[in-house]
Amino acid sequence: MKKLLIVFMLIVNVFAFDWAGKVNWTTSYKQAKLIAKQTNKLIFIDLSLSDCPPCKFIAKTAYSSDKVAKYMNKHFVNVIFIIDKQRVPLEVAENFGGSAPTLLLMDKNGKLIGTQVGLNKSWFNKSKNYDSAGFDPKTFSPKKFINFLQKNLK
Repeated sequence: MKKLLIVFMLIVNVFAFDWAGKVNWTTSYKQAKLIAKQTNKLIFIDLSLSDCPPCKFIAKTAYSSDKVAKYMNKHFVNVIFIIDKQRVPLEVAENFGGSAPTLLLMDKNGKLIGTQVGLNKSWFNKSKNYDSAGFDPKTFSPKKFINFLQKNLK
């Protein structure tokens, strides 16, 4: 019964941005912590802005990738906050330094494990095409993004 309740809460709170890709998102940090404790998963948090090109780039490339979504859904309870449109809990907001996107990895108790601000050149096959003005989705590598999640946010 508890597992059914957890699944129901997650489904009810899926944040359905049209640009959020295939990742299962929730917008409730409190529920994410509860689910993380019961499933023994880490919490992945994306702090984005609605008009942020790098934020949308990650959503359209990383979060829309079948491989990335499968990995993230299996290993994390995923939370997204569009910080100019939503209220962000203080426990999360205190880890936001003012630049978006900010990606956070927390343990099931809310302890910060890792942070990434902005795009990372290691996610791309051709780093010469990486710049803040013209992102090239053709150079994005789902495999490199997953490797980054495994190594750098833990």
